[in-house]
Amino acid sequence: MSARIEDVAKAAGVSTATVSRVMNKNGHAVRASTRRRVEAAVRKLDYRPNIFARGLMKGTTNSVGVLVPFLSNPYHTEIVDAIVEVLARHDVFVYLCCSYARTELEQDYVRSLGHRRVDALIVVEGPSFNSPRRRGVDLYSLPGSPTILVNEHVTTDTPHHIVRCAQEPGIDQALARFRALGREPVALFRGGVSYSFELKEKLFRRFLKDNDLAVKENPVVRIRNANDPRAVHDSAVHIGGLLHGPNPPRAVLASNDLIALGVVQGALAAGARVPKDLAVISVDNTIVSQFSRPPLSCVDLRMKTVGHTAARAYLDLRANGFRSASPIRHSIDAQLILRDSC
Repeated sequence: MSARIEDVAKAAGVSTATVSRVMNKNGHAVRASTRRRVEAAVRKLDYRPNIFARGLMKGTTNSVGVLVPFLSNPYHTEIVDAIVEVLARHDVFVYLCCSYARTELEQDYVRSLGHRRVDALIVVEGPSFNSPRRRGVDLYSLPGSPTILVNEHVTTDTPHHIVRCAQEPGIDQALARFRALGREPVALFRGGVSYSFELKEKLFRRFLKDNDLAVKENPVVRIRNANDPRAVHDSAVHIGGLLHGPNPPRAVLASNDLIALGVVQGALAAGARVPKDLAVISVDNTIVSQFSRPPLSCVDLRMKTVGHTAARAYLDLRANGFRSASPIRHSIDAQLILRDSC
């Protein structure tokens, strides 16, 4: 059985209140010799305080729920890793929940996290707020606990806190790069229904219009399962077909690194050279982009910065007793990083 605070007090020859003062470092004076005895007893008995029970006494459970739609896409895992990295340094317990982009499962998790009385909910691109079909629908409210939406793009009038990467500057830079190099036609490889993919297509079509480029000659390719490893194979098949077609693209804007990896592999298999015959720019900048051959030029969505900022937003809220005069708003611009694929 785990050691109890009473066991530590008995071993150190002190009261449980003194053990509590030493463990909580709450400012009450404890003689150095007494503190050393308590700390020695804690180590000997491997005593671990009940964080949940201690939190309830303070009105906080020192825990956060992190809700993510996929863990198979390195983009999502890098954001989550950055969140946990910061929270772990502050002894915050993290409940990690993966919804597989299923709204029903996502809502089950939200209810369950509410029952666990988490201090806050951090939602990383949940399907309930980034789907164009669900605009204005708020399914993330937990009574007494703030919600931090990561990469919320649909609306800014939500009472929840928002930490987002603005993709527009980086995508515009990528398309301008293709134009400057004279790399037309350009193909956009995107995923299914989500605000992020819809935004990329919107910016792509604006680019075509602004540069008098024919829509039919600059195709939009939809990749199923764009957020899991199957996207690599599917993208390779599609680019192979386009390169053997009557009007092959000379550039591809890939909506994530898994798609981009497939585009590069498919192009090489079709006998094309990257970037000489086909320039490729991805939108992500996960670890996948750096280990691709050639390394991928990317619109950097700043996952680590976004994750760190979301975690610090929680810590700031906690430091202020979870009171905030107005919702937190942090927007971080995406930026183009050039490597060897363009």
